[in-house]
Amino acid sequence: MILVTGANGQLGRRIVQHLIAREPSLLDGGLGVSVRDAARANELASRGVIVRQADFDQPDSLAAAFAGIRRLVLVSTDGPAAQRSARHRRAIDAALAAGVSHILYTSFLGADCPTELAVAHRDTEAALEHSGVAHTVLRNTLYADDLRYLAEPALTHGVLRLPAGAGRVSLVSRDELAQAIAAATLAPRLDKRVYELTGQAAFPYADIAARIARVSGRPLAYEAVSADAYAGSLVARGVPAWHADAQAGLFASVAAGRLAPVSHDFAALVGHPPKSLDCLIHEYFAPRSPA
Repeated sequence: MILVTGANGQLGRRIVQHLIAREPSLLDGGLGVSVRDAARANELASRGVIVRQADFDQPDSLAAAFAGIRRLVLVSTDGPAAQRSARHRRAIDAALAAGVSHILYTSFLGADCPTELAVAHRDTEAALEHSGVAHTVLRNTLYADDLRYLAEPALTHGVLRLPAGAGRVSLVSRDELAQAIAAATLAPRLDKRVYELTGQAAFPYADIAARIARVSGRPLAYEAVSADAYAGSLVARGVPAWHADAQAGLFASVAAGRLAPVSHDFAALVGHPPKSLDCLIHEYFAPRSPA
């Protein structure tokens, strides 16, 4: 049996959907999810997915959630790094106690970056290695979906301000990353311990902004700012300080070139490359015709 944690989240829910699309027979008792709020997973339950309540902050709930599971898709949680690392360690310990034979973990391409967002991924990868359990690390690049939240406000005044310098980054949508994770989960054999799920090519944000402007028909220039200035602007908008610092550190890692590498691992798992940057930008920013 396969179980996906965090299945009420944006990535976890999509992983479940792609698992079902690839292997509908999983609905005959072969697919489960663990969620903190079972009521929010009623739609999954109605389709035949086994829903188990579990909270990584309540270790006792994990034993029942992981009972009888063969493959566990451990979707990384949200929150400050220390909290996330502790949650993931509890999940790994519970999986070992339950006899899970293989753990697939949704990590981050920049897991070695000196940033708040990377710490928990680095700690979890190390915990998996130390545990001795068979495991696969799926390192996701940045979510293309987040371009909308970055660029839409910027389009109102024509400037996208980020502390990314001239660094390059590739972008893949959550849905396509979920597709690759589902493919890895169902693969009869995996050739590598670590898969880097990136876009086809990496681009600087100045180029990304220019492409958004071209497609949207609205002016948008890129302006590099300091990490401190960016974090301060987020805090001023009500973002918690830890999260603002984490976001600023993420883009600083882009500036340092840590998220520039691209690989063919996505295509190796799915059978085709992810959507191009131009395709994604057209989906997100092309003017819509009136209904």
